[in-house]
Amino acid sequence: MSFFGSAKEFFGLGPIENNEDDAYFEDSRYSETSSATGASAYDRAERPSRYERDHREVSSTRASYRPTPRIVNVSPRNYNDAKEIGEPFRDGDAVVMDLTDLDTADAKRIVDFAAGLCFGLRGSMHNLSRGEETRKRLFAIVPEHGNVDKEALKRSAGLR
Repeated sequence: MSFFGSAKEFFGLGPIENNEDDAYFEDSRYSETSSATGASAYDRAERPSRYERDHREVSSTRASYRPTPRIVNVSPRNYNDAKEIGEPFRDGDAVVMDLTDLDTADAKRIVDFAAGLCFGLRGSMHNLSRGEETRKRLFAIVPEHGNVDKEALKRSAGLR
């Protein structure tokens, strides 16, 4: 075999070999069907896509009992206090954040963090100071099934 032929074979560019001539191919213990069911050993049950939602009903005691969430007021001093926002929200409570004393960069980071919480846990976010005559920067995040109206959040923040 020439140098180029050897190189082509090494890189897989040579002719395709027929492996059916192999002595083990015809061995009876390697069958493509399962002897118990007669189904192909390579058939798999159809599974949903990795990211597809399962629409079956799931019953749990937690889903049936949803108390009205508490409203937790938080005034973080820096981004390291984000834990004070995340833990009550994860536990199902609404969180009112007063970001007035934070510098702009930390306030943006906190708002981004809260937006990520809302996205991940299917909650909602409200800018409580929008449309109000105040210099405060007030935001609220409410969990998915939290039935808290915006007026109650504003009262908790001290706007009403």
